[in-house]
Amino acid sequence: MKILVVDDNKDICTLIESILLSDGYDVESCCNPAEYRQKLAIAKPELIITDMLMSGFDGRTLTKEVKRNSETSDIKVMLMSAHPDAAKICTEIGADDFLAKPFEIDDLIDKVEKLLK
Repeated sequence: MKILVVDDNKDICTLIESILLSDGYDVESCCNPAEYRQKLAIAKPELIITDMLMSGFDGRTLTKEVKRNSETSDIKVMLMSAHPDAAKICTEIGADDFLAKPFEIDDLIDKVEKLLK
């Protein structure tokens, strides 16, 4: 299963990538959110895990773009955030799931497994 992690925090990208690689997933990360379109075209992921609020780019915009494009609308999107209204926002914009920050490793793995079934 191919997963693309998009976050402007390199440490978060590395952490999630390491966790999911050790669980057997094929993971690629993009620490410059403005480049996610190029990564998306090359990686052709089944799941995108992205931060909701990033500097210079917004995970909400990413989610809307992916879900509105007929070529990518089947890709699952999981947003992450510590924002108090994040779960509600994720539902409103069509994200497939939400992961509250800070998160437990088991919660991340459980959500990924459910989304990729």
